[in-house]
Order: sequence, then structure tokens, then C-alpha cells
Amino acid sequence: MKKATVVFIICYLSGIFGIAQNNHTNNIVGTNHYIKSKVLNEERQIQIYLPPHYKNSEEKYPVLYVLDGQRFFLYAVSLSQTFNQFQLTPDFIVVGINTDYPKRFQDLGDGKERFIEFLENELTEYIDLNFRTNDENLIFGWEYGASMVFNTMLSTPTLFDGHIMASGYPIIDSIDKLNDVSTLHTNLYFSVSPDEYDVKHSAIKLDSLLSQKHIKGLHWSFLNLEIEQHQSTAYPTLYHGIRNHFQFYPEFETNKLQNFVNAGGMDYANHYVVERARRHGFSPELSLWSKFTIIRCAMRAEDFYHFETLINNLHKTEFLNDLMNGNMEYAVYNFANFYEKHKHFKEAIALYDLLLKKYPHSEILLKKKAIAINQIKE
Repeated sequence: MKKATVVFIICYLSGIFGIAQNNHTNNIVGTNHYIKSKVLNEERQIQIYLPPHYKNSEEKYPVLYVLDGQRFFLYAVSLSQTFNQFQLTPDFIVVGINTDYPKRFQDLGDGKERFIEFLENELTEYIDLNFRTNDENLIFGWEYGASMVFNTMLSTPTLFDGHIMASGYPIIDSIDKLNDVSTLHTNLYFSVSPDEYDVKHSAIKLDSLLSQKHIKGLHWSFLNLEIEQHQSTAYPTLYHGIRNHFQFYPEFETNKLQNFVNAGGMDYANHYVVERARRHGFSPELSLWSKFTIIRCAMRAEDFYHFETLINNLHKTEFLNDLMNGNMEYAVYNFANFYEKHKHFKEAIALYDLLLKKYPHSEILLKKKAIAINQIKE
């Protein structure tokens, strides 16, 4: 009996350890590259993350360069994966640039000219030579890294298409250089927390200058991070900065009627899809889903006037048939209910009839139609 018990325990423990061994794998994100920089006179570690489908495609990708990669590389990769899942941005390559403390302050501060030269003549060339890139480059930096981003924009404005700055410092003296700039074809997104004293003054100065001075070709946005601190501003800034740069990538969708109307209504929607097509190669026409969200926002607002106006603007009969043929019958059903709710029973009956052509034996549709008919009789 004791022997059997011992054998059982040994087998049990072996099974546990066997399972434990089988469940351990390395969690690897990207690859480390070591560039021998003549400009910096040192070997520089670079982290590179490639999109999931990179290996099995011939597609070319934008590149996001992340200063202080030792701190922000993994976060940037996480954002890339999230954006990919929800189709918020195109896939992009992430390049993390490690900056060791305390040398970081020299590289990104007094040594900024050499570091910019490294970015321009060594790092970006290395990435373009070894990976499939599409010449669209973004750069992100926090604190001293943001100062580097700003100075890079001033000295080599065509190197990056998007400049994302969180809590830029020190930049207050460099801001004055914009007074001599009349044209700058790039995007700038910068942020600050009200709790950052010296940093805040720089951001306010930059916001004020850009608000008063028109610089041709410069698209800029300022984000005031009310609930953040200096240590946390990088994270929301990188998220919103990337979203801002690729703002025309997502399929058009609207959820609040007032926002839609204030933005320009149908003119705004049509401009969006044309710009989306120009930048990313999508169709210049509103998708069926986009059209549905336009009508849906009027229903959510219980605004029958805009509901009727917008659905007619979308060529009602053609739109309804497209919904039926596009497996979006639920949308037609919701429209019928909305008509009925606002006592437009004839329109509701017409939509129930349209649905019954496809589902002639639906008890729910037959019942709903009968109720609407009775409402007219009453």
C-alpha cells in the first residue's frame, strides 16, 4: 500500500512538473539591433517591431520612431496592436531608440545637433534600407525627448511627417525660431499637464504663437492633460498623437447628432471619405455602415426632422435596398420602429413590407405590420 502511494505521488509530481515545463515560453517583442554610429562614436541599441503580416506580405509600412525606447517601446507596440485590431490606423513599424541615463540628457540636450545627424544620416537610412517602409515617418518624445522632436522639426522639417511631443522641455527658447518660419509641411501634436510648472509655460507659449501666426502647411494640435502628471503625460499623448496623425484612416462613423451637425453634416462626411481615399487608398464613397451611423445618430437624438432629412439625402430607396442586400436588415427594422414611434405609420408599413419580401413568414414582422395598420385605422 505504501509502495503504491509513493508511486502515485511520484507520478503526480512528475505530471505537475511536466506541465509546468511545457507551459513556459519566452515572451519576445521585436528584435534588438546594434548600430555602430560614426556620428555618435558608439554602438547604439535599437528595438524594432514589425507588424503581424510583415513577413507574409510585400506591403510597405509607415514607421514610428520612439525616443527613450527603453521606457516607451513596449507601450508603442501595444498601441500598434490595439489600433490594428480596431482598424484605427494602418499597421506601422515601431523603432525604439534607447537612451541611457544620465547620458540621455547630453544626447537630447546639448548634443542634439549630433543626435539629429544620427537620426537623419544613420538610423532612418538603416531602417529604410533593411525594411519595407513607405516614406511616412513619425517621431515621438517625452520631456527631453520631446525637446529633441521639436528641434528636429525646426532643423530638418522633412525628415518626419508627424512630430508628437509630450511635456516638451527645454524648448522655450527654440519656440522663437518659429517667428522666422513661413512654411512647414508637417504635423505637430504636443501636450502638457497643468501641474508641470516650467514645462507648462513652454507649451502655453508654443500654443499662443501657433494660434496667432499662420504657418503654411503646418497642421498642429495641443492637448491639455488635466488629470495627468509629468511622469504620465507620455502615454495619452502617444495614443492621441498617433490617432491624430492617422485621423482619416478609420471608416467614417458618427455617434452624436449635434457633433455631426456642428462638424458640417453631410459635407463633413463626404469630405472625410474623399480625404481618406486620398491618403490611404480607400473608396471615396460613404460605406453602407457609415451611412447607417449617420441615420442612427438622428434616431439616438430622437430627432425626426434630421432622420428624415438625412435618409432622403442618402437617396432613401436605393439606401434601403442596399441595406437589405448587404445583410443589414436590422437597420431597416430599426428605421421602421422609429417611423412607428413618431407616428409615421405608412412609412413604417412600407419598410415592414420590404422586410417581408425577404422574410415572408416572420411572425414578428407580420405582427408589427398589423399593429401599424390598426394605428392608421384608429
